[in-house]
Amino acid sequence: MQNLENILQNTFHLESFRDGQEEIIRSVIEGNDTLVFMPTGWGKSLIYQFSWVVRTWLVLIISPLISLMKDQVDKINALWLRAELVNSTISNFEKQMILDEISQNSFEGSWDIKFLYVAPERLNDEYFLKTIQKIDIALIAIDEAHCISQWWHDFRPSYLKIRDFIESLRREKSFPIIALTATATKKVRSDIVERLGLKNYQIFTKGFDRKNLAFIVREISKEQEKLEKVLEVVKKTPPFGIVYCSSVKAVSKVYQYLLQNGVRVGIYTWEMAGELREKEQNNFMDSTYDVIVATNAFGMWIDKKDIRYVIHFNLPGSIENYYQEVGRAGRDGKNSYWVIIASYQDTIIQEFFIENTYPPKDDILKLYDYLYKDFKTWEWSGTQILKTYNSIAIESDLKSDMKVGSIIKIFEKYGVVKRWFDARDGEVDFRWRWITLQLPKMKHEDLPILWNHQDILKQESYFKLEQVKKLLFRPGCRKRFILEYFGDEEDLKNMSENCWVCDYCIDKKKYDGQETEHLIPTHIFLLVLEFVKRLDNKFWIQILSWVLTGSKEAKIIEWNLDLDKDYNILWIYSKELVGAIFEILIDFGYLYKSAGQYPKICISQSWIATIFNNSILFDEEKELQSSLYFKSRFIKKSSYTKEKPVKIKVEKIDTYTQTLELLWEKLSLVEIAEKRQMTLQTIEEHIVKLYGFNKLTLSEILKYSSLEKLKKIKEVVKINNLSSEKLKPIKDMLSSDVSYFDVKIGLAMIEKGDL
Repeated sequence: MQNLENILQNTFHLESFRDGQEEIIRSVIEGNDTLVFMPTGWGKSLIYQFSWVVRTWLVLIISPLISLMKDQVDKINALWLRAELVNSTISNFEKQMILDEISQNSFEGSWDIKFLYVAPERLNDEYFLKTIQKIDIALIAIDEAHCISQWWHDFRPSYLKIRDFIESLRREKSFPIIALTATATKKVRSDIVERLGLKNYQIFTKGFDRKNLAFIVREISKEQEKLEKVLEVVKKTPPFGIVYCSSVKAVSKVYQYLLQNGVRVGIYTWEMAGELREKEQNNFMDSTYDVIVATNAFGMWIDKKDIRYVIHFNLPGSIENYYQEVGRAGRDGKNSYWVIIASYQDTIIQEFFIENTYPPKDDILKLYDYLYKDFKTWEWSGTQILKTYNSIAIESDLKSDMKVGSIIKIFEKYGVVKRWFDARDGEVDFRWRWITLQLPKMKHEDLPILWNHQDILKQESYFKLEQVKKLLFRPGCRKRFILEYFGDEEDLKNMSENCWVCDYCIDKKKYDGQETEHLIPTHIFLLVLEFVKRLDNKFWIQILSWVLTGSKEAKIIEWNLDLDKDYNILWIYSKELVGAIFEILIDFGYLYKSAGQYPKICISQSWIATIFNNSILFDEEKELQSSLYFKSRFIKKSSYTKEKPVKIKVEKIDTYTQTLELLWEKLSLVEIAEKRQMTLQTIEEHIVKLYGFNKLTLSEILKYSSLEKLKKIKEVVKINNLSSEKLKPIKDMLSSDVSYFDVKIGLAMIEKGDL
């Protein structure tokens, strides 16, 4: 074994290995298949580059990111080691020249090709395969290995070829496999192992404990206050820093605000022209700017050592994205800061992104039919669609250009279309001017789209968003959560109970020894659980909070929720605090959310016993109160409670209650109408409403109609797609023995899912 320190210094001009690097390099040199999970900026690429010096044959790097390939090739060539890339950015002639040269390599000359970067799609090329099979392989590295996993959004069918490619080479050759990524959770890691067909391998998880990095979360919902907080951090913290925003619009607002307040600030978004992006990036790198405001398109090639802080103005969709972006701070080992300025409301924006990124199958097929509307089945001529996403959205009736863009990306991933952009065109707003149809028109069932996989990706996106919510809005040590999320067992062992460098631990230290303030009586938690059990899986948090706090919002009145027995029962508390109560009960597993853009609140099956056994909940009283106390730090004290109760109109409730009481006395509907001096039709309306309010059971409402009639009503409504707003069209299509009362009962049962 050569002296690795000498090689490091003489070949790579580095003074010493980072923690864990040498151990991993020795594993690879010894011929072990190796999985490396290390955060951005920790020197993963050095591991496979270094291994070549000892295993002196070709190092083949499979990378899904064309933009990163060029950067890596330039860095290797700068060390007087030869690297080339083979991907779609070079001509077929250049590809053949490179492969011909590799096939004649002795790997002994100073300028022989030592490293070859290829995209996964290249593994399908017959000439490439024949060339690689002839030469000696030192190792195969799969960079950004998380992309191999089906759980990753950028998964492409070509990744499925990697295992077959490796196994075909290993029939005649012996070489190690190394897979590297900064963003793999335990579930993704298992998927990587399976998709590479690895049996015996070493796993190294290192560096997720960024000891010089402090995590600060500030929950702020109002835009002006968020802008002021950004300015405060920028002014108080030494240069240099990055502010990440989730949209171009947000980038522009933050940039303008900082500029107006005298900050030397740059701007970087994906929609800017290439030359301008490069100029802004260079100005930041050479310290002309103190801070740059950017979308997540910025930073892939950034290696500025003295970045002191990264601010997230909005929520990314996953902890992986968070940690990759924050990894650009403090690379010189000095104290740096990660500041997150967000509110729980921001999660709704992320849910909107998820819904538009993974549109339903019907919308995908609608756009497909639009693009191929001029062709018969199996006809095709490589047609180019020269229209903006906005035009396509209007003409296809999808209405959302964001949704159109997402579907086009899905089509491109599966080879249905190809997008082209001509930078010489000059029309900046006319992005992706050409959409070229790649396949003939097919029947829907023949499309090469993995529908189940699209559903998996959507579910995984919601799962990742839930983890972001837990990290930011659930009380607990933020650093510990991150280490557990990435499975960094070694750093977890060496960590104390609290990290003392995140806002939770810092604030906890302040309050240690103090009595935790009880913001609400503990029985309120139980009341909320009982309330949800009645309205299980029907409404989302905002609606439920409005009901309990007596809101007069239009939806509450329209849906008759102002008639619910618990309406305004928590009038003394603000809707913000009641919303926090729901979140705490979700955190502790008493409640859970359904999937979708507007997740409904459901009672957890494992905790239904709580409603019947109060002691379970009261056993956790201290933890519940403590969690609510910490979450309420972000709610203004003045918003905890209201000074005066909302005046409730109880007339409607009383009139229905009187009818119900007379029913309990076994009176008929005619007798109730006579006693109350009301029409029979009004009393029938009361009966339907009482059933809707869960005051009458299914068996009780069925006393006033027959199942045979109700089935006919359901069939007529379903077949004719009739609205429940007008009764006459439904009644006219039924036999004369079906009354309006029958129709109202049937519609109420359909709405509740009882019919």
